[in-house]
Amino acid sequence: MLGLASALAFLSFEICRVPMMPADDRGARGHARSLARESQAFRLLEPLLRTLASHVARLPVQRQRTAIDKALVAAGEFHGLGPDEFIVLSFMSFCACAGAGNYFMATSSATLLPMALIAIGPFLPWLHLDSCKKERHKSVQRGLPAAIDLAALCMGAGLDFPGAIRHVVANMPRAASPVRDELSRILQELSLGRTRTQALRSFAERVNTDAVREFVAAVVQSESKGTPLSEVLAIQAEVLRNRRSVMAEEAAARAGVMLMLPMLMVVVSVILLVMGPLFVGMAQGEML
Repeated sequence: MLGLASALAFLSFEICRVPMMPADDRGARGHARSLARESQAFRLLEPLLRTLASHVARLPVQRQRTAIDKALVAAGEFHGLGPDEFIVLSFMSFCACAGAGNYFMATSSATLLPMALIAIGPFLPWLHLDSCKKERHKSVQRGLPAAIDLAALCMGAGLDFPGAIRHVVANMPRAASPVRDELSRILQELSLGRTRTQALRSFAERVNTDAVREFVAAVVQSESKGTPLSEVLAIQAEVLRNRRSVMAEEAAARAGVMLMLPMLMVVVSVILLVMGPLFVGMAQGEML
């Protein structure tokens, strides 16, 4: 017991000895962190994340850190966390699931559930991150045709491309829309001196979907060949709307196929309920 207490005291000293990692409160990541701080749970957890992240920052895992950073950006700056803080979050998830697994093993005879908790623990933050990324990409893909159509109308009325995007951002119906956030980020990059092609390709890297890639390719090609951008945007909006309609029809067709098995089970259940008493009566009559 004394050895365990000494080890814990030494570990606490080593953790507190390194200064806390400063929070990144700049740009889109800082905005996402400020929104996350509205949660009481995040405010309580953030100091521990930043303290442990200062230790993780010394590890030579730059390749993994770069991959995690790209995933965080693709998920809309996931709670404003940095790569090192996300590694710490995965470790904390593993510790929490391992503790819960040990508790179940000590209080019950079940072994499969504790082992499953311990195995899935480190991957829970990754699963949540992937779910947020897919939901964000789906939202962008749904809202992009309307935004492109409005931008084409603005450019037809005489605005340039940044002015049209600025007008779209100012008139988006939902303040927290992922489409609005991405278009605002394009404007920020343009204001910082990046070219239109660089800003759009950065958008395609963050939201790697077919709709975004086609939109970026069309705008870049229009800029290189001198094609009127308003006409290109109008055509692109029409193509994206048609694709969305086709995808909705495909989803409806798949839903019909997936419902066949439940409907078959319902029909079989009804037949058994109707014919079951008759079969039981016939069996009892034969026995008599």
